[in-house]
Amino acid sequence: MTTDTASADDAVTSAVHFGFDVGGTKIFGVAADGSGELQRTLREPTPHGAEPLLRTLAAMVAQLGAGSGPVSVGVGMAGLITIDGRVTVSPNIVGVDGADIGSGLSEMLGLDVFLDNEVNCAARWELASGAARGVRNGVMVALGTGIGGAFMLDGAVLRGSGGLAGEPGHMIVEADGRRCACGRRGCWEMYASGSALARIAAERLGTEVTGPAVTAAARRGDAAALDVLEEFSYWLALGISNLCILTDPEMVVIGGGLSEDWDLLAQSAEAHVNALLIGRSADSRPRIVPSQAGEISAALGAAMGGAQGHSAAMGGAQGHSAAAGDGLPHVT
Repeated sequence: MTTDTASADDAVTSAVHFGFDVGGTKIFGVAADGSGELQRTLREPTPHGAEPLLRTLAAMVAQLGAGSGPVSVGVGMAGLITIDGRVTVSPNIVGVDGADIGSGLSEMLGLDVFLDNEVNCAARWELASGAARGVRNGVMVALGTGIGGAFMLDGAVLRGSGGLAGEPGHMIVEADGRRCACGRRGCWEMYASGSALARIAAERLGTEVTGPAVTAAARRGDAAALDVLEEFSYWLALGISNLCILTDPEMVVIGGGLSEDWDLLAQSAEAHVNALLIGRSADSRPRIVPSQAGEISAALGAAMGGAQGHSAAMGGAQGHSAAAGDGLPHVT
């Protein structure tokens, strides 16, 4: 196991609320104590298949607790997650379509497990404790292996009739364009995700390159890398402007791994969004801001969902769909 903020030998006896963000390439795990203070984080590669994933999550729970055990566990996953916690399809996580991850992990751990889409989890945390605190209507866009999204309407996250709302990564931005892992062509995440950034760079430079290598080169002022980011920013802005036209948000929150490099993208992306939007004055354009917790916001939101579900079961909070975070968890 890989530990990010504590050694494997450090027991976290006060860490009682655990949250996990299961993405296409990696899993983030967080532990927070009863006052909401972040105690520990872990990061592991995402395995292929439902059973290996369950075993990895259970092992991460054991290491995060270091013997103390959780009071609650929440999991956010990339993909379409029904209200009853079933993974219908997850194009960027191999071998989990149709799996009941929530019930499977609950049986392994012997306690209830909260499960939702990862960006829904992140958006709830942003509303409660992060960049969108005080915002009534917003959109969250998470840039990772793919693109996840969530709609924040009237201070709550929109689930839709079956729980499947908020998947903008699979809206078509180029007819008959690049083939997506979902099987269709021209999906937004093929042009504006972390994976897409590497693809654009490879096409322009004629050699394989990673997204982090592109952003690192751009920070050094490399002209070719800056050109790659300019093209990427246009595709990112195209999708953001479509979401803004549909929902008229006060704010767009950028999450996922690329949120850490928003300073490199902000000026160009915002300029493209403003050019693509219609009927907006300077005063009515949405603010576009990075997540306050960066790429761990989904894990924090999952922990919050688990904590609220536990509190509701004990006769406390109204339920995990509430925007209020009960102070769990936060970052300082």
